[in-house]
Order: sequence, then structure tokens, then C-alpha cells
Amino acid sequence: MVGELLANRYELLAKVGDGGMAQVFRARDKILNRVVAVKILRSQFANDDEFLERFRREAQAAASLAHPNVVNIYDVGDVGDTHFIVMEFVEGRPLNEIIQVEGALSEKRAVYIAYQIAQALAHAHDHWIIHRDIKPHNIIVTDDERVKVTDFGIARAMSSTNLTQTGVVLGSVHYFSPEQARGVNVGAPSDLYSLGIVLYEMVIGHVPFRGDTAIAVALQQIQEPPPAPSRFNEGISSELETVLLRLLAKDLDTRYTSAGQVLRDLQSLHSGTTLEDSRTDLAATRRMGSAESLNEQREVDDVLPSKRKDRRKKRKNRLIPLLFLVLLLVGTGYAAQRVVTSVLFRPEVVVPSIVGLSREEAETRLQEFNLDLSIDREVFDNEIPADHVISQEPAAQRRVVQGRTIHVRLSRGAEYVDMPSVEGLSLREARLNLTQAGFILGQETAAHDPEAALNVVLSQRPVPGQRVQKGTAVDLVVSKGEEEQVLVTVPDLRGLAFAAAQSRLNSLGLVLGNAWPEYSTSVPENQIIEQNPSPGVSVDQGWTVDFVYSQGPPAPADEPELDIAEEAVPESRPVEGQWHTADVRVSVPEGPEQEVVILVVDDFGAREVYRDSRSGGTTVSETVQGRGEKSKIQVYIGGRMFLDEYFEDLN
Repeated sequence: MVGELLANRYELLAKVGDGGMAQVFRARDKILNRVVAVKILRSQFANDDEFLERFRREAQAAASLAHPNVVNIYDVGDVGDTHFIVMEFVEGRPLNEIIQVEGALSEKRAVYIAYQIAQALAHAHDHWIIHRDIKPHNIIVTDDERVKVTDFGIARAMSSTNLTQTGVVLGSVHYFSPEQARGVNVGAPSDLYSLGIVLYEMVIGHVPFRGDTAIAVALQQIQEPPPAPSRFNEGISSELETVLLRLLAKDLDTRYTSAGQVLRDLQSLHSGTTLEDSRTDLAATRRMGSAESLNEQREVDDVLPSKRKDRRKKRKNRLIPLLFLVLLLVGTGYAAQRVVTSVLFRPEVVVPSIVGLSREEAETRLQEFNLDLSIDREVFDNEIPADHVISQEPAAQRRVVQGRTIHVRLSRGAEYVDMPSVEGLSLREARLNLTQAGFILGQETAAHDPEAALNVVLSQRPVPGQRVQKGTAVDLVVSKGEEEQVLVTVPDLRGLAFAAAQSRLNSLGLVLGNAWPEYSTSVPENQIIEQNPSPGVSVDQGWTVDFVYSQGPPAPADEPELDIAEEAVPESRPVEGQWHTADVRVSVPEGPEQEVVILVVDDFGAREVYRDSRSGGTTVSETVQGRGEKSKIQVYIGGRMFLDEYFEDLN
């Protein structure tokens, strides 16, 4: 696209960035003759009308921000299927690149950068805008250490569809707050939690929560306290460690509630003159300079020849009537402008909260503020009564002009379905069927039944066929055989040969369940790739353990593909379910080396099938398999999601 003229105004000069959502170009605004950054959405979003509308609204709201530490948004538009944002072009490096190259930063430098990020957040939060995706990738640092935060409001637009919401969550999981990892509504404290992660990474050199998979990291964000920073950096001050641990508190009552609080504590870490004091001194210096210039001018006036002063006095006398006339015209024009402004420009109002109100109540409430109501979607909701508002956009307390349309989601009430039967199924199958049908797992009670197989569901409540709400907890009674069972810790069987793994199961009184083959270029043929339950889990003797094992690399293109359904596994139970196979080809963007991760999410859970660091410009090719109708492939490059598609949609 380099060289193209977008909207007959923005000339694309060079590509400077490439992300999962958009490509970024350095461009020239032909009308204002200035260099700008143009972010062009990827084509996968062009056909999603709901996302595009949400994207425009959020970008326009973010355009209202004007702060030295925020990347300004100049324009939002589209040409055909090309949708773009025009922003301030900032010469600098992303913070993640700085940390990657330089490692841990000095405490003083890290605090200075965090202080500027907090200033940007304080300004945004004052305008009722939550960033939702604070991470080093969205923070640009100039050569003079000026910080610019970008992508305000974009993360909210990305969460408007289920597909992108999953991608965003997993792609930014190292910086997400516990609230975001749970999928609940977020506010200013969530941005502050993410700021804490960024500050932690700056002073330590790595994020506090790390894991082999995105899901593992998300669970740590929800459940585990952060490791003390002094554990990795003994030189860190106790004051900064206190600030970090408060930023990273799981409990919202313990965490900072406003960016202003963070700014005060970060300032207290500076010895001597604070940043604000420095700016005050600078302003005073400028005022002093202006006063000195004025005094110098007066001294020059005092030495002017008297004749020249007389001419100046006469000229002033002639100007007095003219000045009076000008003032009269200006006053008249100002009054006229006030009249025109009151007619053409509508006043602003603060958006009221209408969440939880009925449709009629919401319309009446908005009419009081001269605002309109538009219903974007009606969805099932177990908490909000039918025909009541679930959410609104713009959110409450935003300032908008009168006549603005407020978009809402309306509840259709709880969704009722017939309770499916899981009686007679194994406990593992029952759990899977219930969660996939939209129910949650309730209590599991053991019952000794000599006529029933081990770990089989004997009964359930609610009973099969009963009309119940989706999301209802289902209690199960499970067979435990004739005698009390002995607990066994599941060993780590990954990397063992198939026969050795099966022998280990037999020695512990565990049973081989399903065994699924999968192509792999990294795990030798016939070795175990993944298992379920995971290593370390305590189960009863006789429990079923499933395997995914390697069948080696895929066959060359000129040879016939293996028929997975006919692959026989000695002494294993038959493989059930629908299998999908797909060829994944990943092109790493030009530039530095980046880590490539390919995940498969299917009936067996989430597992990595490929992870390696690859140079820019190289290509990764893998043949992967997934089991079940909802099996999907996810691809990450450099920690950001580039693909999240179901197998069926790829074939």
C-alpha cells in the first residue's frame, strides 16, 4: 500500500508497524502538510458491521483526549472496505522494545516513565475513557524520554465481538487485570493494575506472571499474588515495592482507585524537585523572561528623542476614536456570534445511567436529557429481567451533545431449555456435556453401587427433561464401586513412549482412555504429547487417562494423507468424535526475531503444538489436528494473536 493516496489526502510513505488488528504507516497529510501515522484495519474486520460501528464510536471518543502523554487522534474514516485512523506520528521506540534490548531499567527512569503513563490515564479517566490494554507495546518513548500512550478506546471496540474478545484476552494476558481475565466489567482500577505490571517489568526485566500457555497466565492473574519485586532485584526501594504491590492487589478495595493517587505516590519517590515543581519553575522562568523583555522595551522608550515621542502621542490621539469604533463592532459581532452559536451548536449533557431500567423507563429518562435510544441487540440474560437494559454506550457520566443516540443491549430474560441427561455417562463425559450445553457443575456426591461401573453418573438434579434456566448448577451422584477408593496422583507421562506410558498407568491402577494421534515435527513418533488429567492431579484408582501422542511429521505432499479414523492404537479404546486436519502456514513479519506459538483448542482442552523463535521474513508450516465441532486453531507471533479460527472455517 506504500505510495497510495488514502481518501485523496493521506499519502502512505512507509510501513512502520504490523499488528494483529491493523497495519501502521507513516504518511503525509497533503492538506495540512504534516507527517501523521495512519492505522489501517485488517480486512478480517471490514465485514463486521457491529465491530466497525463500535470502533468508530470508540475512536471518536478517544479523539476528545488532548494531553502531552496521549497520542492524538486526528481523523477516523473509510474508503470502500479500507477503514483507518489518522493519528499523531511519534518518533520513538515502543517500551517493549526498550525493555527487550536494555533489560531492567533503573528505578528512577522506570518511575519517570510510569509517572507519565499515569498522567495519561488520569486525563483519560477524567473523560470516562478506560484504556483496557495498557502494555509496553502501546507505550512509545521518544529520545527525550517523553512518553506517549496510544490505542485509547481501541481495546473496548475489539471486545465487541466474541472472536476478537478471545483474541485480545489471550494476546494481552500478561498485562490483564483479574477482572479482565474473568471477563467482567472493568474500570479505572483495571488500567492501574496493568500499569503495575508494566512498572514491574521495567524494574525487574520480566512480567510477574509467566506460564507455558495463555490460560495458565490468566489463572495466575486471578488467583496468585505477585512475587515480591525485591526477590529479583535487591536494589529496589521499599517505597517502590509498596507502590507495586498495591497496584497489583487482586482486591479492588486494596488497589489504587484513581490515577491521581498513583501520581502522588510516584512523585514522593523522587528526591528533591518533583516533576510538577520542575514544570512550575519552567513556567515561572518564561514569565520572568517576558517581564524582563517588557522592562527592556521601557528603557528603550525612555531614551527615544522627544520629537519622536511627540509624534507617537499625536498618533495615539488619532487612534482613540478608531479604537472605540473597532470595539463597538467587535462587541456587536460577539453578541451575534453568541446568538448563532446557541442556534447551531447544541449544548452538552452528562449521560445518565439507564442500565437495569425497562425500555420505557430508559426512553423517558433519556428524553429528560434530550437524548435518543437505539436498541442494538436483544440477548438472553439470567440476571436482567426481560425488556430491561443490560448495557449502554456511551457509558453513564460521559459528556455528549444533546440529541446524541445512546445504544443499548436489551435483555430477553433468562433462556430456558430442557435439561439433558448425563446419567450412565462417565463423570468426565458428563462434565464435558454439561459445560458445553451452557450449565455449570454443582456438587458431586459419591455413592457405592456394586452393579455400576466406576465413575459413572448414577443420577442428576435437575432431572433429565426438566425445563430449567441455562447456567443452572447440576448436581451429580457418581458411582464409586463397592469399596472406598484409593487416591492416586497422576504421573507426568509426556515424552514417554506409548507402551511405557500405558504400563505406568497399569502399575498405578489407572485406565487408558482415548488415545488421539497428532502430527508433530518436534515430538518423536509414538511419544506422548499431552495427557488429561494433567500431571499432579489426584484421582481415584480406576480413573480414565486420555493421551495425545505423536504420529511424527505429516507425509510429503505427493503421498496420500493418513486416514486418522483408521489409525489403530494397541489396547486402547476406540477414538470417538469428529476429527479435523488443517495446514497452518505462518509468515513472520520482517524485522527482529519473534516467538511463534500455535495452539489447538478442542474437546481435549488447549495445548501447544508448536513453539519456537523465528527470524523476521521466515515461514512456519505445520499440519495440525483438532477433535470436535468447536475445535479451533490459534496463532501468536511475538505474544500477539494473529489467527483464531475454527477448523471448519479454514477448510
